[in-house]
Amino acid sequence: MAFCPNCEAEYKAGITVCPDCDYELVPQLTPETKLHDTSDHTLVLFRSFSNSVEADMVFELFERNGVRALVKRGDVGIFGSSFPGGAVLVDETDLARAAEIYDAFFNAAETAPPEEQTDTN
Repeated sequence: MAFCPNCEAEYKAGITVCPDCDYELVPQLTPETKLHDTSDHTLVLFRSFSNSVEADMVFELFERNGVRALVKRGDVGIFGSSFPGGAVLVDETDLARAAEIYDAFFNAAETAPPEEQTDTN
């Protein structure tokens, strides 16, 4: 048997592509082969941000790199908020990878552009 990783339909042997979704079938559905992960997640705080734009930017960076994350908007009340702009939460299993991606993107040493070479012929 084969399964569609998108709609999770089951197909008999010999079919290799889902006729409805046009996805290549997989031999079994696992969290790694399913497109829509429905397993339980434990979200942990990655970092708080002073404004929602920064939080959204980090969320998009994680999303592009396959890190499960969400943005929790800051609530400003009578006594203020512990994260007025927002906070990014990540799945605890992705926390170390999220930290590596964040560090590589925001704390990478700037490199000088290569010097232009001129043709002296």
